[in-house]
Amino acid sequence: MMTSGTTMLLLAFVAMCVSAAPTKQDLFKEFFDELNATMKELSKHPMDDIFVSDLKHHSDCKDLFFCQAEDQLIRKVSGHSGSKFEHFRTDKKLIRTLKKINEQHNMKTCKPADDQVEVQLSDFLMKLKQCVQKRNTMKSKK
Repeated sequence: MMTSGTTMLLLAFVAMCVSAAPTKQDLFKEFFDELNATMKELSKHPMDDIFVSDLKHHSDCKDLFFCQAEDQLIRKVSGHSGSKFEHFRTDKKLIRTLKKINEQHNMKTCKPADDQVEVQLSDFLMKLKQCVQKRNTMKSKK
């Protein structure tokens, strides 16, 4: 049997755990900051030879776009070796945060992107950045 002191302690612990979970907006901000750092680093070491699918869904920046973006980065970029690819490893903050965003939107798996049209990684990252900005703006207005 629990005493009232034990119950209060348990409730305080649960409240602390719940409040410690990042919000969607926190994750988008964290991802945006990491994406900026990655793009700044890549500007020093251009990767003109790396191409990923041009995601047709970028104009509306819906959940599917972010899910396919994660898939593209993991399948086409994270497997490369070298220091310039360090940010794209699946154990690094950029990909981990994008994965968390997709999990919060129940997008653990998605339809693969159409690989017929490809764009340079730098263009892809710019579109991704624009969508993160758009989603952050939409979330803060609600």
